[in-house]
Amino acid sequence: MPMKSRLSRCVRIATQSRMSVAPTGQGPAGASRSQAVLAVLALSGALAACGSSPPVHYYTLQTPAAAQAPGAPTASFLIEVQPVSISTQADQPQLMVRTGDGSVSALYSERWSSPLGDELRGALSDALKRELGALDVQVVKPAPGAPVWRVQTDVQRFELVSGSMAQLDATWRVRPVNMKGSGLLCRSVVTEPVGDSAVPSLIAAQQRAVVSLAGVMATAIRGQTPAGTASVQMMGCSALKDQTGDGAG
Repeated sequence: MPMKSRLSRCVRIATQSRMSVAPTGQGPAGASRSQAVLAVLALSGALAACGSSPPVHYYTLQTPAAAQAPGAPTASFLIEVQPVSISTQADQPQLMVRTGDGSVSALYSERWSSPLGDELRGALSDALKRELGALDVQVVKPAPGAPVWRVQTDVQRFELVSGSMAQLDATWRVRPVNMKGSGLLCRSVVTEPVGDSAVPSLIAAQQRAVVSLAGVMATAIRGQTPAGTASVQMMGCSALKDQTGDGAG
């Protein structure tokens, strides 16, 4: 509610509360004092209710941790998911939701649990660890010369569209460090549909988008060509210059 409207509403409520307990005639002094006390209490209660804010809800892009299947292969390399670059417009503590008329609303009572770039990095790291069976160097410090796949992500668009979709448009790089392999530079646009306008539905859709993006990254790390899916559109890839001599970190 706009500040001017909220103030007007507060004044109106306070005036009505005061009138509801105003004396209607002359009475004993004790009765007048009681009515004055009631008026103060009513006014205080009305202003407190008027000034209250809706509760704040916090959201994360990281999906619940899934137990690794018994006998699942463990990678012979580590991964290094570097900080994610994201546009200033999207990188806000509150959710920025686009509506059907093209406007963007800041939902101040719906917030990310940490800076959005950190949310994306953590969610990508978790998804890649599950896909590849590899540990992130953020958790395990690599030994000198340890083989590492380095992942860099630049998010051009991070969209939450009410009642429609969540979309993630990112340019990303995967390249080997201290090991043989072919690095790739790719751009992917991931779109996940949303069936209703509820905020949790938008969050769940964006969580799926991050997992799908991590899936095509994992495909590249395995040495395969990333392919599009129902939700992922591959906009093209190019090979990176061989940099196997680089050190991790």
